Amino acid sequence: MISASMRFDHLGVVVPNLQIGRDHFFKMYGINNWTDEFFDELNGVCVQFGQTKDKFCYELIAPIDNKSPVYNVLSKNKNILNHIAYIVDAIAVCSEKLLRNNFVPLGEPNKAVAYSLQRVQFFYSKEFGYILELIEAPNFYHDYNSPWKHEDTAVSLFDDSKDTTESQKELH
Repeated sequence: MISASMRFDHLGVVVPNLQIGRDHFFKMYGINNWTDEFFDELNGVCVQFGQTKDKFCYELIAPIDNKSPVYNVLSKNKNILNHIAYIVDAIAVCSEKLLRNNFVPLGEPNKAVAYSLQRVQFFYSKEFGYILELIEAPNFYHDYNSPWKHEDTAVSLFDDSKDTTESQKELH
């Protein structure tokens, strides 16, 4: 384990823009519980966090422009399911352990707007080919009390309040 105090935060997914991402995640997974949008010029992205009814968190990540670090992800349609993120007490301590276990940093730690300017750092697992984000914000929790709610009257594919046949008809 990287750190005894680490806790799962989110799974990051790259989307063309946040509205398209919210629409998809509502339709496919019923997510209608969102944080505010965060325009993060420091990292070249717009992000927003959505939570499923069983408390699983997705981060939608959209490029600000063609210089954004995720712009090529969209243009190449690779690594759309982008990263796994954990909150930790100290990135430096965790970094040492990651380096000893075949991870390489994808840059220096950087402040992130979505985490109240606390530091984040990305690492790549050379052994398994995935990206890990560490967030140095041990007391941070997402605020899902945003006014963002899905505006469409169609129901999610996973809306239990209607029978499946009726839900399917509404989506077509």
